[in-house]
Amino acid sequence: MEHRARPAGRPAVGAPLRGDDDARDRLGGCARDRPRGGPVTAPGAGPPQARGLVPDAPPQAGGGGVLVHRAVPYGWPRELAQTAVPYLEAGCGAGDAVVVIASEPVRVTLREGLGAQARAGIEFIDSADWFGGPMRALAGYHDRMRADWWPRGRLRLLAEPVWDGLTPLETREWQRHESLLNVVFAGTPTMIMCAYDAVALPPPVLDAMARTHPELAGPDGPRPSPEYTDPAEFYAECNAGPLPPPPASAAHRTFGAGGLPSLRAFLAAEAARLGLPEGRTLPFVLAVNEVATMIIRAGGGRGSALLWARSGELVCELADPGRMLTDRFLGYTPPPPGPPPSAG
Repeated sequence: MEHRARPAGRPAVGAPLRGDDDARDRLGGCARDRPRGGPVTAPGAGPPQARGLVPDAPPQAGGGGVLVHRAVPYGWPRELAQTAVPYLEAGCGAGDAVVVIASEPVRVTLREGLGAQARAGIEFIDSADWFGGPMRALAGYHDRMRADWWPRGRLRLLAEPVWDGLTPLETREWQRHESLLNVVFAGTPTMIMCAYDAVALPPPVLDAMARTHPELAGPDGPRPSPEYTDPAEFYAECNAGPLPPPPASAAHRTFGAGGLPSLRAFLAAEAARLGLPEGRTLPFVLAVNEVATMIIRAGGGRGSALLWARSGELVCELADPGRMLTDRFLGYTPPPPGPPPSAG
């Protein structure tokens, strides 16, 4: 699903029209923003030292913690195991919730290197199932961390993102995802080690690895990444490319307070007309509804939607003429506690 924004300053969302397009199926979400006039600034997460990203820092009392986010480049799975096995076994010994999200070859190699007690205490997840899209993966992290992992203590995660078969847009959105983890989970009792196959992956992916992870890890231990880039700056770079304008044939609908039911009906009808598979219509409609709700509740109180098909995708652009989007991390960081007011 694609989330974008144009000069009006609000995101647009889209979904693949074809169920058999594996590359597009992988795209779970992205965010693109372009100001209407003048620059838009976003809060930065700060350098690793300013945010307390120190190796193996224990969680703070009272449910807080220190995020540790590392990348480990490796040449073959057994080389990865030299770094990952001690990392995972240390987590088991410390009573952490230890999770591995990786491909089958990596999971098999790690199981062979781990002791029996550690193997029994680690949750193994197939990376192909987990990394279906950036927003889907992020939602999965939020759900499992709050429900299962953090209640047991600190989370110690080894993750192997899936980079095969991605379009340039999809690759960029996964790179954005890696950078945003530094913002989304800052201050939480979380350790994340991301595995990167330095032989198979293309140079642009490896270059971004060094820019999106505050630390790099290897058999000799962690070290700061000299190329690490503030997430706000990296996010802005992801938005630098121009967006094509919507076609003249795009279906159009305005909405305001009390108008969300008719907007949802419009979206469902247009999605069916343009060939979106029935099983994807409800998630698409709900995604657009969430953005429209924010426009009504926190924006100018009214907006407009444009809907069209392009290159096997269904794209919906939402515009808020009354307010300019300034929060670059909107939709990624958790909302404030408490029930949101109704938008209709």
